[in-house]
Amino acid sequence: MYNLQSASPRQFIRVTCQLLLASWLVLAQFSGASGAAATPVLTGTTATGIRIEIYSDLDPLLINQIHTWYIRVLDANGAPLQAQMSISGGMPEHDHGMPTAPQITRQLDNGDYQLEGMRFHMPGLWQLLFELTINGAQETAVIDFRL
Repeated sequence: MYNLQSASPRQFIRVTCQLLLASWLVLAQFSGASGAAATPVLTGTTATGIRIEIYSDLDPLLINQIHTWYIRVLDANGAPLQAQMSISGGMPEHDHGMPTAPQITRQLDNGDYQLEGMRFHMPGLWQLLFELTINGAQETAVIDFRL
């Protein structure tokens, strides 16, 4: 244990840096951080204003790399929603589906949904279809994007 009152300036700076690093590590561990980007890589909206935000552990999205997404479902006011969802998609210009069958594997403490098994195997226009059930109501969001 250090006595900071009698510590040299160098010892004080070293201890302060160690405490800051330890604090940062603790905050990162318990903040619900998922390893995903801080801003969504993709977004979409249903006809009734429900917003889908997609955060990825791979940013930017790359070809032929399996990765995990974190999906946030928000109402029109930005409040998180509980939803059941399925995701499908493909390349409409090539008339084929996804090369993998990504699945929601769990709901995180912050309300996000973890989707594992995403992979895009070629560049071009991709389309994702999110089928949502929220309080018994069906919602659909379509997200188009290019890789």
